[in-house]
Amino acid sequence: MIKNEKQYKISKKLLGEVIEKIGNTKTEKDYNIKRKLVAESLEDFKEDIENEIREYEKLKSGKSAVLKERSLSSLPDIIVEYKIANHLTHKEFAKILGLKEQQLQRYEAESFKTVSFQNLMKFLDLINLDLKIKETVIKPIRRNKTTA
Repeated sequence: MIKNEKQYKISKKLLGEVIEKIGNTKTEKDYNIKRKLVAESLEDFKEDIENEIREYEKLKSGKSAVLKERSLSSLPDIIVEYKIANHLTHKEFAKILGLKEQQLQRYEAESFKTVSFQNLMKFLDLINLDLKIKETVIKPIRRNKTTA
């Protein structure tokens, strides 16, 4: 996931380099099976980069639904998406969350994996995002009776 403008610019540059490399690989004289596999691998990588760039651009344009239904494990992504969709700098967003800018950058670099659940919930509250837990039916586990 592209998390900021710097990563976006790096991804755009990388995309250009990958496209160029694909073109070079396909036009080489000895286009054998090995080169074909390299080209296919580069094509897959190119698609991944393009998807990430599209998602970032969609978030920045406001055309993405930040509040779509997700699993609990994607809470950190929602925080990053909120920052992008609202065109907030690290400094502005850190102030909203009551963090130092450097701490926010560390959290983002680690995809918020070191943030406690309590602080994650606090961040969601500070940016006025509500968390709703979908009802599910819990089925009991059936245990096999063993005979002795």
